Amino acid sequence: MMTDDPETPGANHWEINIAALGDHTSAAWQITAPNLDINYGWGDHVQLTLQLPWNSIHESGETWRSGLGTSQAGVKWRFLDIEDAGFSMSTFPQFGWNWRPSSADRGLAASGRQFFLPLEASTTVREFTLAAEVGRNFVSEGPNEWLGGIVVAHTCGDGLECVAEVHHSAVPHNSQTLVDAGVHWQLRESLFVLAGAGREFGPSNADQSRFHFFLGLQLLR
Repeated sequence: MMTDDPETPGANHWEINIAALGDHTSAAWQITAPNLDINYGWGDHVQLTLQLPWNSIHESGETWRSGLGTSQAGVKWRFLDIEDAGFSMSTFPQFGWNWRPSSADRGLAASGRQFFLPLEASTTVREFTLAAEVGRNFVSEGPNEWLGGIVVAHTCGDGLECVAEVHHSAVPHNSQTLVDAGVHWQLRESLFVLAGAGREFGPSNADQSRFHFFLGLQLLR
């Protein structure tokens, strides 16, 4: 899911996500595979994160091109944890950059640097888990953007959780809303499959995702 929540791996624990995700627009296929998301619990309330994406793009009439995308490093701090109410909040500042300037020149990574400053919150309402995130992405070479989303999750089988999401992004003169649904399926005690699909709604343009998908493995240690 695009929307994060306040959860952290726990002291000295790892959460590693290996995924493939992609978007089909009117002009191209954009696929990130693998997308490596490494998280470490530095205490019970702090998470250290490093994300390394390998991007591939195919535009009509051209061959595939691929390379390292925009990398991200961040620190999540869950500063509020009310266990009796099942309510928590966190902040998750993240710094984004590209290792290789050639990736930006080829459209595989954003040029310049980015700094995303969000707030996350989650709670439980009867048998549903709700999570929300809102934040500002500060972009050095381009328009800044607002990002926000809400996720609803519900157990729908043995070891199976069904998830629905609405995620909104807004920049000057354009805003898009991603609507998707997926599952979080526990295969073993520390191994999960995550899968989902959806599409964006908003003003039609060449960058609007007509089809978005996500498929990944989550390993906990």
